[in-house]
Amino acid sequence: MASAPATRQKATTKTRQTAKRPPANAIPPLEWIAAGVGLALAGTAIGLTAWDAMLGVTGPPAIEVRLKRVTPTPHGYVAEIEAFNHGGAPAAQVEIEGVISGADPASATIDYIPEGSRASGGLIFDRDPRGAVLKLRAKGFSDAS
Repeated sequence: MASAPATRQKATTKTRQTAKRPPANAIPPLEWIAAGVGLALAGTAIGLTAWDAMLGVTGPPAIEVRLKRVTPTPHGYVAEIEAFNHGGAPAAQVEIEGVISGADPASATIDYIPEGSRASGGLIFDRDPRGAVLKLRAKGFSDAS
């Protein structure tokens, strides 16, 4: 009979050890956290895409050209420009023109400007555009959509 309590004690110890261990097919908490983060990111991306599709800017490209700085070089003056597309569609082959009174106009072509984005380029002048009135404009573009 002395062996019966020992057997009972071993069975109780086994039951306690089994109860402390999670089942083999249980999902770890870190995996739940990662799934939650992924769900939040996916939901945000879908929501922003839907919001832009319903309420975003529509219409043709609207190109604004700004002068960043003028740098003298051995071959003329480089007017560094930045073109912003405020419109609702991308623009390709954007032709930028800069005119100084009394001088030949300078032009450059920017390959592609996505909607809501910017691109940079440069115009080369024989005279220093800082001492004159410089008019910058986008002359035209191709449909890129």
